[in-house]
Amino acid sequence: MAESFAARAREFVRDGRWGMVAVQGLMFLAVAVTALLPAPGPDFPQSLWVSLVLVVVGSAGVLWTGRSLGGSLTPSPVPNGVGLVGSGLYRWVRHPMYTALVIICLGVAVGSGNWTCYLAVAALDVFFEIKTRAEERYLRVAYPGYDAYAARTGKFLPGLGKAR
Repeated sequence: MAESFAARAREFVRDGRWGMVAVQGLMFLAVAVTALLPAPGPDFPQSLWVSLVLVVVGSAGVLWTGRSLGGSLTPSPVPNGVGLVGSGLYRWVRHPMYTALVIICLGVAVGSGNWTCYLAVAALDVFFEIKTRAEERYLRVAYPGYDAYAARTGKFLPGLGKAR
């Protein structure tokens, strides 16, 4: 068991998956830091209530998707072979965890009113687009039914970004 874990860890670092996970962590850190630091120029209006609603809705989405994924949950774009999940939010959206994380970060930006925080959220959104392109290449290889699932399911929002 330990050998298997060590071998998987070496493979994880060697093939670049670790880099994508590290970038994701840095993107979250950028959102947090930009929310706290003063920004040059004008700030956007702040709203504690809108911020809290976004953070709560996003957090609920993360919890729901994490529960739906179960053993399939991994920060890596490479599937762990446990199985393809098509229930819960995954019935309507291929990447609801990423959508939920962006909603949380958007809540942080709304609460901060800092335009640089909004830019960090936009950069995170672009990062998730890039990550999902790599992830979906792996999913197509790992799960023969993925193409049909992607053709009927939105990418980040229901009905939007269906694969052709």
